[in-house]
Amino acid sequence: MENRQHVSFFNLISHSFKDVLLPQFSQFALYDIFFKIVSASILGPLVAWVSRRLLSAAGYQLASNEQIFTFVFSPIGLVAFAVGSASALAILFAEQAGFIFIAAHSMAGRPVKYYQALWHSLKKISTLFELGLLQIVRYLVYLIPFLAIGGIAYVILTSGHDVNYLISERPPTFWVGAVTAVLLGAGAAWVVVVLFVRWIFSVPICMLENKKPADALKESRLLMRTDFLKITLILAGWGLLTVVSSALILQVLASASAFILGSLADNLTIILPVTGILLAVYVLLAAVASFVGFAIFCLLVTHFYTDIRTRNGLPAAVYLEDTGLRANFAIKKRRIIWVAALAILAGATASSYALVENLNIGDRVAVTAHRGSSKSAPENSLSAVKRAIADGADFAEIDVQETADGVVVLLHDTDLMRIAALDRKIWEVAYDDIKSLDAGSWFSPEFKGEPIPTLGDVIDAARGKIKLNIELKFNGHEKDLVKRTVDVIKSKNFESECILTSLNYAGILRVKDLDPGLKTGLIVFKAVGNIFDAPTDFYSLSSKIVTSDTIRSADHHDKAIHVWTINDLNTMTYFIELGVDNIITDYPAKLVELLRQRANLSDVERLLLKAGNWIKQ
Repeated sequence: MENRQHVSFFNLISHSFKDVLLPQFSQFALYDIFFKIVSASILGPLVAWVSRRLLSAAGYQLASNEQIFTFVFSPIGLVAFAVGSASALAILFAEQAGFIFIAAHSMAGRPVKYYQALWHSLKKISTLFELGLLQIVRYLVYLIPFLAIGGIAYVILTSGHDVNYLISERPPTFWVGAVTAVLLGAGAAWVVVVLFVRWIFSVPICMLENKKPADALKESRLLMRTDFLKITLILAGWGLLTVVSSALILQVLASASAFILGSLADNLTIILPVTGILLAVYVLLAAVASFVGFAIFCLLVTHFYTDIRTRNGLPAAVYLEDTGLRANFAIKKRRIIWVAALAILAGATASSYALVENLNIGDRVAVTAHRGSSKSAPENSLSAVKRAIADGADFAEIDVQETADGVVVLLHDTDLMRIAALDRKIWEVAYDDIKSLDAGSWFSPEFKGEPIPTLGDVIDAARGKIKLNIELKFNGHEKDLVKRTVDVIKSKNFESECILTSLNYAGILRVKDLDPGLKTGLIVFKAVGNIFDAPTDFYSLSSKIVTSDTIRSADHHDKAIHVWTINDLNTMTYFIELGVDNIITDYPAKLVELLRQRANLSDVERLLLKAGNWIKQ
């Protein structure tokens, strides 16, 4: 191969596209399609099964939120993390290996077929798993100092005040923490990038030279010594170009689709097929952009790998085992293609049927005011709850903790610094010590003298007017928070007008032990395992983890989904269309008005809104 050491970035991209990708486009595309089928039907489910088994072996049905840290840093948790991460990398490496296999043979003048690349990639899956495991372990070794320093800094900097106070008031301690986090994050990111680029040739070495993973990592590092900076910049440039160009293309299509759908007459006969066409175009463009981006990345890696070997006087690293492979596959490939095509068609038909069957044009969303109407009144106050009632919310979400003498009060932070300028932890003070504190002036002079209410006070104010979402806040110093909260609810006969939620899984189980009739929800911002295995009535999920798949799974398990914390109209609309059951927001009046406006829409207008969200997905 000719020496292209000084070829410019765009010439290199052009060469990869015109001279390698286009001539072998059908082989790359067929390989990608068949690999994704194998990955989705076999490799992915296998990894999920292994992860669940390891989670179960550690004694966890579900690890969520803070339990993730306990699980991950347990011996079996570390094994599960390493195996799961290595498995995910192995799948990615296997997909990359097929592209490299086709590209390397094409560049050497010995073109191969997609089924040969698929065969060799799958044969190498155990080797690629070992490669992934070695990389994960070495990443962790390099990153442990950053994690340790970050953990120590966090403990030291947050030992004096609650993290919410630090974020809202931003004292000098906050800026020390922010600078520390930025420096550690930048350092860790640089280490990851350096290791990633150093090991960039490990996949082609394993695939084309048939070397062991440890040797492949070592050889890749040696090959990268002379061209490290150039290769890093070119790969980073291609990644940035791919992301920006894809985003622009899809944004233009989304805008054009919105214009086209908005211009059509109020006629389902016209709108439905046009919507289908637009969705198909959107999916096709997204798939093509992803395919080209990944393919060119693999071709660049192959180019650099082959070029460096050539400059070092090494022969082209290509080989073909099993000489009868081409003939055997040639006989069967048409049958394989037709079977795969029919399987894809059947899957698409089933998905389309399920989509139509589950199409819910009406809105089913309840409105929850986060900490009461916390943008109109001090959070977790009687005024905030009363404002939530006035705003038309269905629920007011409140946080409860215990005082030193066991009174259940409304408070989000572990200390009173942010809302009452008192540098005391809630578990250190009796209720009589804090009931006369001013917990409103921090928000606005209008609320000067606003007290910290008890749960009983809020129940009295809410009864018959608004339901309460009572979040149990565990701070590590609670004595009997769950029982005392349940006792207050039962003493007030408020069971049917409230739900209880918590980040703490054990706390939710304790509520059910005390009163199986109380409705409970697990709050989740991150989880390992199947969250729908948890014996809870609903799930309060971070917006970052709620997808259409989440909603379908929840419907299948007959569980409701609450999503938090949604404050802008576009995102509210998105989750309404997605089909969540409850939206938690700091602006309940805004959401109530949006739902009122949507109630006046025709079915066709609702369908257009859903189509817009499908396109955005």
